[in-house]
Amino acid sequence: MNQKKKAALVNGDNRKENIKTCLTLIREDLEPIKNAKNILIKPNLVALKPDFANTHVEAIEAVIEFIRELAPDTPITVGEASATAFYNKLPTTKVFEDFDYYRLEKKYRNITLTTFDNDKEYIYSPVHSIVGDTRLRMTGRAQEFDYKISLSIPKTHNFAMATFGIKNMAGLVMRQDMAMIHGMKGGIEVDAPKTFLDKLPPGTVSKARRTLPNWLINFLFRQYKGYRRSVKMIHHNIVELAKKAWPELVVLDGFVCMEGDGPVDGTSVDMKVAIASADPVKADGVGARLIGIEPEDIGYLYYLQKDGMGEYSLDGLIGEDINRLRRNFKKHGTYDIQSQWR
Repeated sequence: MNQKKKAALVNGDNRKENIKTCLTLIREDLEPIKNAKNILIKPNLVALKPDFANTHVEAIEAVIEFIRELAPDTPITVGEASATAFYNKLPTTKVFEDFDYYRLEKKYRNITLTTFDNDKEYIYSPVHSIVGDTRLRMTGRAQEFDYKISLSIPKTHNFAMATFGIKNMAGLVMRQDMAMIHGMKGGIEVDAPKTFLDKLPPGTVSKARRTLPNWLINFLFRQYKGYRRSVKMIHHNIVELAKKAWPELVVLDGFVCMEGDGPVDGTSVDMKVAIASADPVKADGVGARLIGIEPEDIGYLYYLQKDGMGEYSLDGLIGEDINRLRRNFKKHGTYDIQSQWR
């Protein structure tokens, strides 16, 4: 699908310039932006804190400023639905406010911030789980954008091994349904059989991760047979929802990444890099190698390449030498179990 697309890797001391340089290096692959009618920038606002868990507002500015060189007047929407905010009974607008996103509407012309928190029209995506198959709801507005940009951060993950640009599109899922992606049926769902997790208030597991010691949480998950089964399902679920909200461009702001107990509770790693590609699989593949994981070892990337959605080889990689920048990140405490997705 995107076999001929380039990927760029840039290393430098300025976040915004890193991203702009990345996009300039692959500019010929970004010509479709000129013809777009409605552009979406999808950040990663998964956390209330720490700040390095979320897409930095300067990264959004860099992408907007580059787009404006190609499309001076095209409407740009910055849209998100924050699951962590939902579990804390907060709207995503609170996260926009806390991370200074509203300055974007003031600083740039024809920029709109929006949340998908309360949308009523849906796209449905099939979900595999430990108690049977069902489906989850994604915002129907995903179909309104003819050019979607996923702007995320390279991070380790507590179910899917690692998260980059493709998985970031899960933020288009209705917040009540996001827990379904993991295959454990925790949270509020539609048309779904229940597990004991569903008897708990929404966000209980999320809150426990933030209050109990990581070693205890990881120990408890290791004892839960459902977790061992769910790690085989999450990758299929990511593939299905990503295909319904496929980004035309992935930008990874790796100025500060996360290792350990990501995607929220990990440790910051200063990498001072940026990655960009109009082949999302290739972009995520570069991101994976950058943090010390081969892309074929991540289930959803393996399945997406197998399905022809892109390819994660290093063919067409321009910019920095990835071997010079690559680091072996500390993995999540349950990484060995997550690796058993096959």
